[in-house]
This record gives sequence, structure tokens and C-alpha cells, in this order.
Amino acid sequence: MIINRNTKLIAAFIALALYANLASFTGKSSSYTESYPAVICPVNGDGESSFISLESTKVPVRKSGTSTMEFKDAGNSRLAGSTQALIINSEEATPITWQARSGVWAGALTCITPVTSQWFVGGTADVTSKGKLTLVNSGLGRAIVSLTIYTEKGIQGEQSVGVRANSFKSFSLASLAPGASKIAIHITPQSGRVNGFLIDERGRGLRSLGGDTVNSVESAAKEIVIAGIPHTVSRNKALGHTLRILVPGEVPATLSATLTTSDGTFAPAGIDGKNIPAGTVIELPLNLVSGTGKFALTLKADRPIVASVRSQTLVGGKSDFLWNTPVPELVPSRYSVTGAAPLLVVTGEKISVDIELGSPKGKVRKIELRGSGVLTQQIGEKVRTITVTSTSSKTYGALLISSQSGYGFAPLTPGSILTKSSIPSSNIRVLIP
Repeated sequence: MIINRNTKLIAAFIALALYANLASFTGKSSSYTESYPAVICPVNGDGESSFISLESTKVPVRKSGTSTMEFKDAGNSRLAGSTQALIINSEEATPITWQARSGVWAGALTCITPVTSQWFVGGTADVTSKGKLTLVNSGLGRAIVSLTIYTEKGIQGEQSVGVRANSFKSFSLASLAPGASKIAIHITPQSGRVNGFLIDERGRGLRSLGGDTVNSVESAAKEIVIAGIPHTVSRNKALGHTLRILVPGEVPATLSATLTTSDGTFAPAGIDGKNIPAGTVIELPLNLVSGTGKFALTLKADRPIVASVRSQTLVGGKSDFLWNTPVPELVPSRYSVTGAAPLLVVTGEKISVDIELGSPKGKVRKIELRGSGVLTQQIGEKVRTITVTSTSSKTYGALLISSQSGYGFAPLTPGSILTKSSIPSSNIRVLIP
């Protein structure tokens, strides 16, 4: 009887253990942690300055190139840039950066988190070039980055460069593609948390020919929209625009194009229906006959493409140029614009966008943008944040900023996306395999 009782106890214990193990195999963890990865804002070179718009003075910030990885409060909602890159925990509010060489050129950038691919379509490497490409590694380990350079003569091959942990490295555009007048650069980090920044500055001797920052896109696409292109007329003469385009790969593409203005849409002559060769950077004139204003360009192709538009501008009587890059479809998001006073430009066939403008004292002003084609909204200097609360589909947006030094363009693309990761739970199998 005692043996029988012991046998039943042993059997019950084994059954309980099997049930516990089965439950541990079939159960799923429901605990997660959510966070926004930090965004990276650019480095200032010699003679350059920058201001980064933040949502508040309490936004955590740290610099690259220092021994400490500790974040501290920014202390200012319009933070001055430095000779080191700034790593910013801005959460869902994407900072907009204004970078300039005083009295010579200026440009705007949307600060973004490190990504696995960046395309830069803009800049030159000929005798007028004073531009540079900067690679920032905000990670704790050495980064290896592949650079693929395309020019009007085709692909120039791939270069691999190393960037030390928590540091940056700059390259003159003339050293990357000597003599090339039309370039496009593809950055693909193999390791590390890497951001690329490109400045297209030009001069001939002591004479400045202007400059601009060039925003990047993550990948080539068969359909792209370039929004917020400014059209300037000076002394009854329209200043020019140039489309720069590249078809990566080995197969050419057939292009269709549509220009959208406040007066309607039309197909630009010399671009719509054009056959674009593969692997070669080409430029096409983009002629407009309408008056001053803002317009958008939609490009569609049967192969993925990357492109941008270079526009001649006039600010404070000074000649400059601006690179407009593709923008993603508008989504609910928030942008820090403290002190920038940008012009918001929205384009789409049926525009229905709700916006909230936040002030330093917590007041919120609501704006409804309704219409079609191209709509603009001037944002005041006291506005600290622009929040897109809802938007129609197939709608695109950008910011245009100007100062006495020049004109700048920043795409409305979220700099950081909320990421979710599971929290490990304890399991008896760790102790008893």
C-alpha cells in the first residue's frame, strides 16, 4: 500500500512538471518596452554655424567625440550646434536644423535616427566644389561604411571607410569623385550607428556661388514626390530649375512627370516620356512659365529611381540655390521649429490636413488645410512645434526656411519611429534545462 501511494505521488509530480514545461513553451510574453531612438544632428565645419529647434529646454542631448555618454538637458529650445555631432533624445518631436555660413549660404535639415541606407542626390566635385560629406558614428563600436559614387560617367565603384566609435569623419566631394560635375552618393553602413550629412558649397576663387545642405532619402522608388520647390522671378526673368536623376542598376527607365502648381497640373516638356539610362547621373532643365510661387514634381518610372531638383533662388538680393529632395507621404507626426518661422507647403490631389501649432506657454492653435494642388501656411516665429494630427492619403509636405544667408528646405518626415521590444521573463528552464 505504501509503495502504491508513493507511486501515485511520483506520477502526480511528473505530470505537474510536464504541465509547467508545456505552459512555458506555449505561453507568450506580453511585456514590452517602447522607445524612440535618438536622432543625430550635423557637425559644424570651419566658419559654419547651426541652430537646432527643440520642443523644450528639457530635451536630453549629448555630443559625440566625448568620453561621457550621459545625456543632459539642452538648456535652450533653440540649441546652437557645435564642431561635434549632437545626439538628441527628442522622442516623437523631430528637430529641424538650420545650418549656414553667414552671408554666404544656408540650408535646412531634418534630423533623423541612423538608418541602413542613405541616398544623396546633389552636389558637385568639379573645380567649383567646396562641398563635403560627413559620416557620424554615434555608436559604441567602430563603424564600417560602404560609399558608392555615381557620376555623369557612370558608377565609380564602391569604397569602404572606417569611422571610430562616437566620432565623425569628413570627406571633400572633390576627393570622392574628382572632376565630376554631377554626383549621387549611396551610403550603406555595414556596422555602427551611422548618419551621413552632405553640404554642397560652391565658389570660384574668392567669389561665392552659394550652397545648401542636401537631405537624404532611404531608398530608390518607382514613384517619388518632390514638394515645396520655390519658383522665383527676378526682373521679369524666371530663375532656373534643374532635375538631377539616377537609375541605379543596369536597366534603363522610362520616366513620366507631372508638375503641380496653384494654377493646376501639367506635364513638363523634355522630361515626361524621357528614357533615362541606367547607372549614370543626368540633369534635365525644368522650365516653368508661371509666376512666382511653390510647386511640386511627381516622377513615376518603371524602375526605381532617385532624384532631386536644384533651384536658383534670391534671398535679400543675394543669389543662392536650393536642393529639393523627395518627401514621404505625410503621416501624423510632430516637428520642432523654434525660431525657424518656416513656410509650410503641402501638396496633393485632395488635401485634408489638420495641424496644431504649439507655443512656448502651452497654447495651441489649430489649422485646417483643405483644397488641392499646392497649399501654403506661414508659421510664426513664436511657434515651437508643428503637429500633424490627421492627414489625407497621397498628401506630402515640406518646410521652406529663409534668412539673409540663404534658403533652406526640410522634408516633413519623422526623424525617429517608435520601436517596441519584448522584456525577457524568467523561466525555470534557464535553471533546469
